[in-house]
Amino acid sequence: MNMDGDYAEQLLVDFAERTKVQLVGDSQIPLYHQLARVLQKFIQNDFLQAGDRFPSEEAVGACFNVSRPTVNKAIQELLADGWLNRVRGRGTFINKDPHVQLSLLNDKLSLVEQFPRHKFKYRLIHKRIEAPIPRINQILGLEPDEPLLYLRRLRLMDEQPLLVCDSILPAERFPGLGEHPFVNGSLYATLDQEYGCPVLRSERSVEASEVVECEVATLLNVPLLSPILLLTGIAFAEGDEPVEYIKSYLREGVSLKSTVQRKPT
Repeated sequence: MNMDGDYAEQLLVDFAERTKVQLVGDSQIPLYHQLARVLQKFIQNDFLQAGDRFPSEEAVGACFNVSRPTVNKAIQELLADGWLNRVRGRGTFINKDPHVQLSLLNDKLSLVEQFPRHKFKYRLIHKRIEAPIPRINQILGLEPDEPLLYLRRLRLMDEQPLLVCDSILPAERFPGLGEHPFVNGSLYATLDQEYGCPVLRSERSVEASEVVECEVATLLNVPLLSPILLLTGIAFAEGDEPVEYIKSYLREGVSLKSTVQRKPT
């Protein structure tokens, strides 16, 4: 079911309040470009789907306290980039993600497995039960009214911030998760050993992005709109059961390596 404009505008307000986005007026980056990148992240936040109506220019301007011409230039940029499409007499609507996603090929399902344990640490920043999010519930194969468990962790290498990792899991499937330290600092080891739910497969994609959320910038110790790698994916348990939606923000300087091996014919 496509969402109407009023609901999309409320989602935008919720997104702005949750992420505490701040546009920088005296930045060398034009204000409209900053706004376009923020709105792109709103589109990618999995609340809106292709065909949903995008909030009106008036609503966007009121939400971020910017002028109508600034909003219009930001919208034009999103239209040119393929994130939105405009239908004469009807309004502006969400397009499917116009970018090609590259899968990461690696036999290590968890980032923890790729680093020496004594150098790699994590801090649990947030743990909370959230109301259902239609797109996420659909991804995880949950009923529309099932609650979600949200975990935000900061991962550090040699005490330096490396990445912020957001995980969303079925709350009822994993009661009490996050109330105690993870097994060996690993979420997947914890799911395996404490819940009998080993993660057997993970789909991942990566794209170049910017930091638009104040808390993420603070945790990574970088300025807003700094370049990052945005890693998203889904983890699957036995029977191809989706058990985790992943979104990780990797600070500049982190590289991801994949190995591709051709099978003999």
